[in-house]
Amino acid sequence: MRRLFINADDFGLTEGITRGIAVAMATGVVGGTTAMVCPAGAPGRISRFGREFAGRIGLHLQLTGATPPCLPPGEVPSLVGADGLFPRKKIDVADVSPDEVRREWRAQLARFRETGLEPSHLDSHHHIHKRPEVFPVFLELARDLGVPARALSADMRRAMDAAGVPHADDCLTRFYGEDIGEATLLSLVDAAFAALGGAGVLEVMAHPGHDDAALRAISTYAAGRARELRVLTSPELARQLAARDIAVVGPSQAAQVSDLSHAGAHPRPSATS
Repeated sequence: MRRLFINADDFGLTEGITRGIAVAMATGVVGGTTAMVCPAGAPGRISRFGREFAGRIGLHLQLTGATPPCLPPGEVPSLVGADGLFPRKKIDVADVSPDEVRREWRAQLARFRETGLEPSHLDSHHHIHKRPEVFPVFLELARDLGVPARALSADMRRAMDAAGVPHADDCLTRFYGEDIGEATLLSLVDAAFAALGGAGVLEVMAHPGHDDAALRAISTYAAGRARELRVLTSPELARQLAARDIAVVGPSQAAQVSDLSHAGAHPRPSATS
């Protein structure tokens, strides 16, 4: 059995991104999204666009992105710069206090819940949870919530298995760029399932959205998001996936199959990250 969980990162970041992801979930093959709550206005956008997708919206945890933390900056000094903001990029994150990460991420969870939603799964902005001092906090939160989480390496998958945290068998992070198309995505998916032995659960990280002025002010990846939206809402893509007997699923279905596949049906390769 082959199941494909396509997750749209960055729900809530801007109006155009949030509206575009909602379109991709309603009319395309995107099975879920993860929301960031720190950007200005994000909780309102999550509430307005996300209610109809309850059960398919997770939490996109932040320690980057040049936004203010949820907690007062003075309470999390290792997480912010002199301006009181998270660093813009992952490379600029210095030594962080795991306790401050824990308290900040719990505050992000509380803000997410203020929208009336409960997170269905977890991942992080810029994959900051890959950092060794951060990953145990991420794992703890996923375990406490009882939700699936994004695994990006064999070591991560083993740690999640030991903690009882569901995850996909692999996570594809290379669907990205200005010149992507349906054929690009299908080729990546075909190769990933072949590496899994022909069956299993594959997560694909995606960034669809409408290209708006707010996005262009904070990101160099704008036109590419609009292109991703066109691909992920393409009827031909949906037909091609169905012809391959690939089931497009949401986070809960992916987690259920993931649990079964962990029983040893096939070995899991390293993540494609």
